[in-house]
Parts: sequence; structure tokens; C-alpha cells
Amino acid sequence: MNPNACILIHYHEISLKGDNRRWFEKVFKRNVRTQVKPLPFTSVETKAARVFIFGVDANRWNEYATELKKVMGLMNAHLMHSVEPEMDAMKAMATELIATKKFETFRVSTKRQYKNFPFTSQEVNQEIGAHLQPICNKRVKLKGADLNVVIELVNDKAYIGVDKIHGYGGLPVGTGEHAISLISSGIDSPVSSFEMIKRGVSLSYVHFHSAPATSRQSIKNVERLLEVIAGYQIKCDLYNIPLLAIQEKIMETAPSKFWVILFRRAMMRMAEQIAEQIDAVALITGENVGQVASQTLSNMRATADAVERPILRPLAGMNKEDIINRAREIGTYEISIEPYEDCCAFFVPIHPETRANLEEVREIEASIDMTGLYETAMENVEKLTIGGK
Repeated sequence: MNPNACILIHYHEISLKGDNRRWFEKVFKRNVRTQVKPLPFTSVETKAARVFIFGVDANRWNEYATELKKVMGLMNAHLMHSVEPEMDAMKAMATELIATKKFETFRVSTKRQYKNFPFTSQEVNQEIGAHLQPICNKRVKLKGADLNVVIELVNDKAYIGVDKIHGYGGLPVGTGEHAISLISSGIDSPVSSFEMIKRGVSLSYVHFHSAPATSRQSIKNVERLLEVIAGYQIKCDLYNIPLLAIQEKIMETAPSKFWVILFRRAMMRMAEQIAEQIDAVALITGENVGQVASQTLSNMRATADAVERPILRPLAGMNKEDIINRAREIGTYEISIEPYEDCCAFFVPIHPETRANLEEVREIEASIDMTGLYETAMENVEKLTIGGK
């Protein structure tokens, strides 16, 4: 293990914060610590608007990279090796590092926070580059180089590295309050959940099922999805709520074209009850304008009318292709495309209402005797905690 190895992290929007910046940094460092807990390190510290993980094992960089990519708020992270801020020491370390890499073009990129260093950033780039070029016999390329030798002069040390990952940016989880995500085992809702996690929001999850009319496979799939998503927020709680009795009552009484809207109003009400219990301030859905016949603005308005909390729809304006690409990127797509029976899709009428009149929806709903059905459903909620380190 190289005793001088460390990981240097640049955070994203935290740098834009004012008086609260130290608090955001504190939460970010806590999340970094938790994420790399299974791996060797001695400390996580802030220096000059950078976060350092000291005492790392450079040979396990790929493992650190995998874990750190899950930390929201992280812009990029470098595996670095510290040396004295002297030109000869930096040349020696840079020479050692490039010897382990295959490349045709390279560049040197220096940031100089340590102002007592007698050279400018550009002078360091030129000096180190001129030293490396005859050793590696490769071409210097300032844009789009195969290898970037990164040097950061911070306080009284020089940090040099050639390994880097990019994160998702955003804000640290835990800085954006608490919300409930209504999650299915489809493609959209896991992605909408991820987009809110990226904004620093801590999520708990509600899943509605229609067992025994449908199989419990959707529940198992959701649990598998949350094992993936929990990696981005450390751990989470899942509330599985039975919807079948309420669906059957609605289908007995209401015109079929209103079924889906009434199902969703019922789901929102029960999700809000969970939100009240755990002090969550908003509800999150994977709805996307126009993606299916029932996801119109009028129908979304009719759904939102059932609850007081705001309903956030992170995917509302995204193209389906972009949603699928994000699902692939975060690791949920392959699970989401497995066959399952969705609680609403299983009972979708042939011609659903696409432009719901809110007053009409309210009148139809008021005519349905739901006595005891909500209470029974909430009494049979199954709670499961997923993830944790």
C-alpha cells in the first residue's frame, strides 16, 4: 500500500452555496465516509474546497471508484499520490504513474491553490510535459488527450494522479428533506426516484400491489430495484400496500374510463398517510406527459387534487429514450423489463379517460362507499428496510 495515496474529490453544486456551505460539506463528507466504509481509509477531510480521503489502498482504486460514483454531489474524483511541492519530486511521481498506462497522447493539467509555489500552473504544465515527452515518446495533445496527468497544489503538498471518475453531480443525500416515491417495477419510477436522490432528497418508497389477483412478483422486482437504488442513498424503507379491495370496489361502482384515475387518487391518499407518519413533505411519481393515454395534464391535475402534499414528477418532460438510457446507466433497466403484473395496468380499461373533468371525478368518487377499505389497506402495510452499510 502506498502511504502517500489518497483520493481527491471535487464536489458539484456545494461550491455555489453561501452561508450553508459548511453544512453541505459536512453531510457530503459523512456520505463519502459511509460509502467507502467497507474499504481501507484513515480519514475524510476538507482542504481548500476539496474533499480528501486519506490512507487509501491505491491497488483497490476500482473498488473506491465504484462506491464513490454513488455519492450524490460528487463531480469527479482522482486517485492521487502526494509529494513535496518541488518540481523534481513531481517529475519523478508523474514518470512513475505514466509508466503504468497505455496511451498515444497526453497532457498535463495543473491547479495551483498553494500560492507560495514559485511557478504558475501553466509553467508547471510545460515543465512536467517537457520532462515526460521524451520518456514516453508520445504526443502532447491539449484537447481530447488519451491520458491526463492531473496535478493539484493544495496547501503544502502536490497531488498527482492519472486515474479519474466522473460522478452524477447534484447535492448530497440528506440535504433536501424527505419525500415518498411511488414505485413500481417498471422503467420510469426508479429513474424518477434517482433524479430526486440526485437533488439531495432522502426517499422512502411506497409500492401498491393487487395480490392475490396478480402475483407477488412485482413486489420481488421492486425489492431488487431498491437494492440497486439504495446504493445511491445508503438505505431506504419500502412500504408495500395492498390495493385490490379498493380496486374491486371502484370497478363495481364507477364507469370504466375513470378506473385508473380513481385508482391513482386512492394510491395518493394512502401514500400521503405514510408521508404523514414519517414526516415526508412531498410525493414523487414517474409520470411522463403523454407517455400513455392516462398521463395527460388534466388527469395529473385530477390525481393531485386528492392530496395536500405537492406531487413532483421529475420525468414529466423527458423523452422515453432518455429515461431508458438513464435506467441503463444506474443499473435498473434489466430488472424493470422483466415480466410483471402492475396493479394498475392489470385493470386498465380499453378506453381510459384522457381529459378528466375534476368536478366529475369528485362526484363519482363521492358516490363510492369506501367505508373501512382505506383503513384495512393501511393495517396490512408491509414495511421492509433495504440497504445500509
